[in-house]
Amino acid sequence: MQPPLSPETIVGTSIEGQDVTWAQITSAAQDVREWLALKLTSGSCSSGLIYQLAGHHCRIPQWFGERDLLVDIHEVYDQVGELEKAPLTRAAPTKRAEPFTAGPLQGLWHKHWFQADFLVTNLLNETEKNGEMLIRRRLDETFGRDGWEGQILNKDLAGQLAHVMVDGALEHRAGRSKKSSRLTGEWIVFAKGRGGRNIYLTLAGHGETNEAIFKRCAFAPKEFPELSSTLPFSNEQAAP
Repeated sequence: MQPPLSPETIVGTSIEGQDVTWAQITSAAQDVREWLALKLTSGSCSSGLIYQLAGHHCRIPQWFGERDLLVDIHEVYDQVGELEKAPLTRAAPTKRAEPFTAGPLQGLWHKHWFQADFLVTNLLNETEKNGEMLIRRRLDETFGRDGWEGQILNKDLAGQLAHVMVDGALEHRAGRSKKSSRLTGEWIVFAKGRGGRNIYLTLAGHGETNEAIFKRCAFAPKEFPELSSTLPFSNEQAAP
């Protein structure tokens, strides 16, 4: 067992280039616990996730497989609150929570959280898929069906089309005109504990391997014994 870190031990560097000590992380972890207490109704958070969030509280970016990202922890808190059906929660309407169905994460679930860093990716995905439809719809609304053919692209019309390709595309992706949102971001990975309660384990990214994500979750049964008989942790215990 490793000896405990001293409060003065430097454990990371902030996005501004400042050293961050273990004392700052432990202080931030207490702040994280207090925020999560406002969002959790029946669920729990692992110590690993609490210290992940504490690192972001201290402005230490995290590597998500393809890039460093400084997480907007309040967006994560609100997304947890949304899953917990907590009052006064204002989470972005991201894609619904889904289970992993294969591989080392089978049995765990994931829910996207959204922050400003993910805006460009969502707009690019939406305009690539539905951009022409959104423009045609706005033109038909303005000029009547197919009445826009031959119209001069003046400043006002250009402004309308620009609005459609940004605000309109984002609203469409967020499900304002559909039954469900398709906003994506990175993941909150969680397990289903006793009675179906959520146990939140780690933040993870699309660019990471499933094995790397599972490595951060593997210790969960020690903190939450109720998970020891559920996938994927029961597979680990059954392995020779």
